[in-house]
Order: sequence, then structure tokens, then C-alpha cells
Amino acid sequence: MKKGNWTDNEVHILHEELSRGTSLKEIGRLLSKSDTAVYLYCYRNNIPLHPRLRNPMMRNLLQIKFGKPEFFQPNKAFYRLVGINQKRWSELACGYVQPTQDELMRVAKALNFSVEETFKLMDSRQLDLFAQ
Repeated sequence: MKKGNWTDNEVHILHEELSRGTSLKEIGRLLSKSDTAVYLYCYRNNIPLHPRLRNPMMRNLLQIKFGKPEFFQPNKAFYRLVGINQKRWSELACGYVQPTQDELMRVAKALNFSVEETFKLMDSRQLDLFAQ
């Protein structure tokens, strides 16, 4: 396996292959890297492994609160408080799926959003339904 920094060409190939839906294992084989190295590069550089939603509500909520959604690092107490497991949270925070109204409200409450801010987000979610 090749070690070290990623070249511009490798990054270009990574983006091309991800857009085609190629598996991390196959991308790693093409680049002479492990699938773990490919995953970690994507994770560290905020490269989505799947297509993201156009208007991901949970990412929007985190962006309002923290500037960059990646700045929020939830812990076990947070997961218990909002009733969302780690896998579901990862899908929501990455913008791969939309939260339910109940999930959005629980997270907004846990992050101390005002009622007005929460409803503003909910309104933008409903407007997004008509934009499709």
C-alpha cells in the first residue's frame, strides 16, 4: 500500500469514482491505498461518500448554531437526550437524509434554539417541498 500525502490526480480520481458510485474498496485498489485510508481522507476533508440532499435540514440547523456542522461533536448524553442513535445521527448530520419533524424539534431543543428559530427552519423545510 502506498503511504503519504494525496496528489491532486489522486483526489481527482477519488471525486470521479465517488460520483460514479464506486466502492471505497475499489477506489482504494485503483489508488493503491487501503479502503480505510480512502474513508479517512473523505472524512477529514468533508467529502461526502453519497449524494447529499439539496436542503439538508439538520446540517442547516448545525450550521446556524456552530458555523460549520463539523464543529459539533455529539456525545452519548446527547444521543440519549435526543433519542437518535449514532448511525442515524451520522446520516442526518452529513445531509444524506432529512430528519423527521420530531427529530428536528428534539435536536433544536437540545441545542437551545428558540421556538422562533426552530419554526423558521421548519418553514424553510416546507417551502423546499414545493421547490422539487
